[in-house]
Amino acid sequence: MSQTQRQIELDLEKVEDAGARSHGLDFPRTWLSDIIEKILELFSYVLNSIWIILVLIIVANVAMRYVFNVNYVWIEEVQWHMYAVGFMFGIGYALMHDSHVRVDVLAANFRQTTRAWVEVFAIVGIILPMCWIIISYGIPFVEASYNRGERSSAPGGLANRWMIKGVIVLAFAYIGLAAFARLLRVSAFLFNFPRARAT
Repeated sequence: MSQTQRQIELDLEKVEDAGARSHGLDFPRTWLSDIIEKILELFSYVLNSIWIILVLIIVANVAMRYVFNVNYVWIEEVQWHMYAVGFMFGIGYALMHDSHVRVDVLAANFRQTTRAWVEVFAIVGIILPMCWIIISYGIPFVEASYNRGERSSAPGGLANRWMIKGVIVLAFAYIGLAAFARLLRVSAFLFNFPRARAT
């Protein structure tokens, strides 16, 4: 067999996994970061069922609209709310699994220590303060909505608007915990505190 006829066999799953995770940083695990991440993982297993339920609701809504010529506003609002829940909690999930979008053009050229310092500044300077601001302003926002008995302005829309507003507070608490767990791992790498767990 000549050089030009030689076949190259690739394991496409390994190639895809290597490409998808090439930007990720594998920092040491600590006992507290593991506890936080396990709690968040359990919560995320429940939340992942939202996507299945959302697809079923969308299919049912489309069938009702085009087959039976029936449309309910509250069903459309349920769709929007479920999408919002999945998306907001997905941010924390991506942060916890280090699968969020990075500027790879820059990050790929940084040493691991430099990238770790970028993570520290991003978590301490942006993510945690943002979570604190949104939670501190969000709680009175939810309380006001509950006290007013706020509901959808659309005829036939959902009542209890405070529930979806409450998801904002919960989602940013989730993001804050995921960021804190990540900060513990980065700190273990940079400062050896808290101590990394033995693998």
